[in-house]
Amino acid sequence: MRRWTRDDIAMEILQLYASGGELNYSSMAETQPSLLRAATRHFGSWRSAVEYAGLSYDQIRKYRSWTRARIIARIIELHQQNADLSWRNVSEKADPQLAAAATKPRGFGSWQAAIEAAGLDYDAIRRYRRWDEARIVAGLRELAAQGVRLNSKEAQASYITLFAAAVRHFERWDRALEAAGLNARSIRMRAPFQRRRTHRRSLVELFERRQRARRCSK
Repeated sequence: MRRWTRDDIAMEILQLYASGGELNYSSMAETQPSLLRAATRHFGSWRSAVEYAGLSYDQIRKYRSWTRARIIARIIELHQQNADLSWRNVSEKADPQLAAAATKPRGFGSWQAAIEAAGLDYDAIRRYRRWDEARIVAGLRELAAQGVRLNSKEAQASYITLFAAAVRHFERWDRALEAAGLNARSIRMRAPFQRRRTHRRSLVELFERRQRARRCSK
């Protein structure tokens, strides 16, 4: 028979939480009765044990089971946020509970199956390269060297992955541009506004030439 200490119990609770396990009282009574008994004996109640582990008992009590529909919805939500959906990132950082639920037999059995059930291309996700600040800066410099317009509107339309990563890391697109050694103000003022302004100057000059020609013809 295992001899539980208070810290052993807390560690077991945290491991279950990290793996996506359901920690409400009824689930524990069904799946982890020995842990539940030890927690009640050492802490007086399951709630006290959960809170000793640093978790919110009220949140755990409201915990909703991971259904297939909920797994798919969460994957799509992360995808829309341009998150890295590689197995490593999701299981370690983005949402460990989602990763655990998706790979359980009552989920989809594997991360690939869950990704494909959400209508996403698993091969593309597996090839995802993580955007860090150095890669963002290098990407911006490369595009600038190619003469690509890098104002916010153009970037969102043509380079949404880079744009989203830049905003995530630098908080603002302008800051990412400045980090790459580019003049954000100049880029904002360039194209189509600058073209319109040049066009307006040309029209003014044309009008003035016509006026001078009319005066000379009189």
